[in-house]
Amino acid sequence: MARLLQVNRRARTKPAGYSLKKATQSIGTGAVLDVETTGFSPYKEEIVELAITVFRYDRVNGQVLEVVSEYSGLREPCRRIPRAATAVHGITRFAVKGLELNYRRVREMLREAKFVIAHYAAFDRSFAERLIPSLRKKTWLCSRDGIDWAARGFTSRSPGDLATAHDIQNLCEHRAASDVATLLELLSYRPARCRPYLYELLRNAGIILPKRRRT
Repeated sequence: MARLLQVNRRARTKPAGYSLKKATQSIGTGAVLDVETTGFSPYKEEIVELAITVFRYDRVNGQVLEVVSEYSGLREPCRRIPRAATAVHGITRFAVKGLELNYRRVREMLREAKFVIAHYAAFDRSFAERLIPSLRKKTWLCSRDGIDWAARGFTSRSPGDLATAHDIQNLCEHRAASDVATLLELLSYRPARCRPYLYELLRNAGIILPKRRRT
């Protein structure tokens, strides 16, 4: 919880000179999602943990303005959790016994968001859409492939390596809530003389259109 509160305070910090009243019409809403599973195949394996954070951002410059809502829940799968999966995320059958996700809460949060971001969207999407069909109507964005990390000098696109390179601490890597908080913090990061990474992701997806220079 302390980790999430720390990220929230950073995300809610408005940029210098920002006027909420003036920019009301340029505010958008998105979501960051992460899942932990029993394995890699969405046809054979299942979700054991899901986390989602809904946030507001400035449609002009891609600045994250505030966290709107957060949810994280565990889910008991129909099949056993393999030891190899537990070795990655640390979730055991005892931790999820008798638990289920709050699907109503998740659907309510998703209704606010115009798009869903995941760091490896193909993976998270393949699992999440089977469990929550309404996600099939959402636009999915991949922060791994949708940002040119190599052009910025990063040889690895893994969330852990990117977080370390930006001095972002993930206190509980491979747990959904912590991974979501870390990704949102990374997307909020603003390199020197550049706009936040979120801006590049949304621009490349056609959600933010760069202003044309006057001639």
